[in-house]
Amino acid sequence: MNAADESDGADWLFDLLTDGTRDTYVAYAEDYFERPVARAAVATVQSGAPLTRETLTALSPTADFAALAVRARELGYAVDDRPTL
Repeated sequence: MNAADESDGADWLFDLLTDGTRDTYVAYAEDYFERPVARAAVATVQSGAPLTRETLTALSPTADFAALAVRARELGYAVDDRPTL
């Protein structure tokens, strides 16, 4: 058996992390979470745009925006928590 036959999946995970495309992540997330994932919301996050309630709701309708906003800020991610009109 050669080394190529003994793959531990690291190549696939590395490709996922370095590819950086919306479609690659969406395909992974839909497979992992077994539900559709909002492509536009993923693109918004990947672009570095501030996190909004709308983006979070598109990704996870039951997520607690206030709690996630705290964590996002801790990680240095911008958050736009202005009320929606």
